[in-house]
Amino acid sequence: MGSQSFSTGYVAALVSAFWIWSNPIQAQSLVQDFEHLFERCRIYVETNSAFDSGGLQRRDVADNHARDWGVSSAQTGWFSPGSDLYVVLTEWTSEDGTVRHLCSVRLAEEYFLLGPVDQALLLRRFLLKQVELISAGTHEIDRMLSPIPPVVNAGFLLLDRNPNGCIVSNSFAFSPDGSFFSATSGEKAVERCEAN
Repeated sequence: MGSQSFSTGYVAALVSAFWIWSNPIQAQSLVQDFEHLFERCRIYVETNSAFDSGGLQRRDVADNHARDWGVSSAQTGWFSPGSDLYVVLTEWTSEDGTVRHLCSVRLAEEYFLLGPVDQALLLRRFLLKQVELISAGTHEIDRMLSPIPPVVNAGFLLLDRNPNGCIVSNSFAFSPDGSFFSATSGEKAVERCEAN
């Protein structure tokens, strides 16, 4: 059993290495798309400014990403043609009347599976951004983030509240089977939004 598990892992590693070597442009493109879309999300929520949709096109939000939030909510999708990722913008009103914002980078196609190499590359990019922002003194690790096995997750917080008076969390999560992926910047509902 152990040797079969080892050989399966070894074969997977070889296939992954070959895939990166033979498809560097596709892997690089996915990481670049993620970096650009996530940064637009983060800036949109952290600065409470208009979403930068330059160069993107509108699209419907996939059924498996659509969700009702609070007492009312609206969602909009944005994508770059040819990308395996897209953005879901959510604006929702909580019971206290506060309008909150979420911006998530999701898989563009419902049946697209994110392979182990892509998972690792995207997680690496997220963690590099996290280290960069924490080193700049503007963010901190989200210590309230709880693991939900088998989902792999990571997250960091904006140190100060955003102009909407909300705590902002930036999170990254995927399932090892590749069927679920989300990187989200959102105004948290665990505390009231209190403008300074």
